[in-house]
Amino acid sequence: MPIELIEQAKKKLKCDQSAWNDIYKKAEDDLHFLSDDEFAQWDQQDYLDRINTKRPALTVDQLGQFIHQVANDIRMNTPTINVIPSDEAASVETADVIKGLIREIEYRSNADDVYDTASLSSIKCGIGFMRVEHDYSDDGVNQVLSIKRIVNPLAVWIDSESIECDGRDAKHGTILEPLSVDKFKETYPDFEPICFESDSSEPKKDGLITIAEHFYITEAKETVLSEDGLEEHEITKKTVHRVKLSGADILEETTFPGEYIPIVPVYGEEHWVKGERHLFSLIRKSKSAQRMFNYWKSLETELLMKAPQAPVMAAEGQVENYIEEWKQPNKAMVLRYKVKDLEGNAVGSPVRLEPPPIPVGVVNASRQCVDDIKATMGIYNAGLGAIDNAISGVAIQKRQGEGDVATYHFADNLVRSITHVGRILVSAISIIYDTPRIINIITAEDETKPTGINGAIFGDQEQTFDLSRGKYDVRVITGASFTTKRQEAAQFLSGLVQSNPEFIKIMGDILFKNMDFAGAPAMAERIKKVMNPDVLSDDKVDPLTMQLQAQLQQSQALAAALQEQLNNKQAELALKARAEENDAEQGKAEMQVKMMELSAKNDLALAELDIKKKELALKEQELLLKRTQLQAGAMQRIAETNSAPLT
Repeated sequence: MPIELIEQAKKKLKCDQSAWNDIYKKAEDDLHFLSDDEFAQWDQQDYLDRINTKRPALTVDQLGQFIHQVANDIRMNTPTINVIPSDEAASVETADVIKGLIREIEYRSNADDVYDTASLSSIKCGIGFMRVEHDYSDDGVNQVLSIKRIVNPLAVWIDSESIECDGRDAKHGTILEPLSVDKFKETYPDFEPICFESDSSEPKKDGLITIAEHFYITEAKETVLSEDGLEEHEITKKTVHRVKLSGADILEETTFPGEYIPIVPVYGEEHWVKGERHLFSLIRKSKSAQRMFNYWKSLETELLMKAPQAPVMAAEGQVENYIEEWKQPNKAMVLRYKVKDLEGNAVGSPVRLEPPPIPVGVVNASRQCVDDIKATMGIYNAGLGAIDNAISGVAIQKRQGEGDVATYHFADNLVRSITHVGRILVSAISIIYDTPRIINIITAEDETKPTGINGAIFGDQEQTFDLSRGKYDVRVITGASFTTKRQEAAQFLSGLVQSNPEFIKIMGDILFKNMDFAGAPAMAERIKKVMNPDVLSDDKVDPLTMQLQAQLQQSQALAAALQEQLNNKQAELALKARAEENDAEQGKAEMQVKMMELSAKNDLALAELDIKKKELALKEQELLLKRTQLQAGAMQRIAETNSAPLT
């Protein structure tokens, strides 16, 4: 079985190398072109011809600035892995715990370095890689997940039949690792140091042998019961095997949790031609223009170097006695000559001839090469921060945005690959974190929070979170880092407080929580202690709302009292009218009744007017409350936006 497994791994590797060979050769050429080799950006024979004839062969690199522009723009917009429920058994709360756990894995793994290395490789040579690893924690009891960077993408060979842009459909993958013989014997003392690639115990010229870390997936059909236990259905269970191989032995053998090969490619510019994948780096189509630029700059320098060496015209016999001084005029304080030639005739002083002018075409050609480099990348002056004819801020941003759009596919491909990293982590978390335990998660506010899972409870935690239940999807969003957003929020909140100091009473703790100076967290906690508890509590009604409700109740009670008084007066009038119907002074009584009715109507009108006034005052207070709530809502949205984590 070991020999069979090794042979299968070698067969897969050869097949993958055959398919990827052309892409990797061009990628290697790109990396060499950007190296510090003296003729990396020259045709080697042209370079040697110029050097051998003592002519300058300069390398004035123009490509590095474009690479840094694209790579650093990606770094400024940090991708964030987001986890969302995808079935009925999943919950938003558990999704938040998984998201916080992934954020903790990213922090512990320095995932920023992993993402930056992979994206920079895709920009430089068209392809980069990163991987997900699992191992035991420092206590040696629990397993943990981590994200690792791959510094040599050309040592990784992923399934050549994979067509997805993030490699999620790969069925196998191989990472070749060079080791010295001594290191091999130290790490694997029970095995012979046989090279995986050559089947030889003799190291290569560099004194190294190669071992292979090989991943492959096997599938098996299983019959499982539905959640209600009433129905059976068949599923396909995937097992990810991981082996380390020499040319003759299986050095290590285990499985990787989850259902994906934990090797994630980050592609550059991708094209498919007749079913074959082609990958391009940022500089692939700019190399010819860079070579021409180096040539024209070298020729321009060559012509300038000849200018101080322009010949001197002198009569025969004038300078022969002082020939050393004229050969090296820079070392002579005085250049002497004779005023007569060999025949005794008087002659003028020697004259230095005009140096040959630099052809304008040479200068223009080098400038055109720079424009050609920009055109092949789609990045122009404004994208590099240069000043052009765009005057307004909007115009400048649009011009800079053109360069971002032209190279956006590099950033977008990284987002897709990080999404697959999140997918691998979610798939593995339910297997690795399968026992009751207390884990640390990183909250949206970038704070560590111990949390009990799978039955465990920490502190006053209201519920535990079962990470094995439910299915979850992964989405990745990009934007400014958490630190940048926090600084922006602090600046905005400071402006609000300056314009209205009363705001410090309702969001002073949030303001100082977003500050970066020493003591800001302590200041936030101190301000909390003196703030109105009703402002801090989500369970209590806002004080202003309570005040408005009380005033409304008072107005309603007053209206009811006035209505009762009016009813009593009407009853009295009715009794008096019936008692005095037969009275001789009926007319006088009727007049009195009318006067009382008028008086009652007047009282009612005054009461209604008072109610109207109170209703208007109540509406004004409601408007003030709504304005305050809108401002508080805006600050809450800012705080939620600030909660986007670092990755």
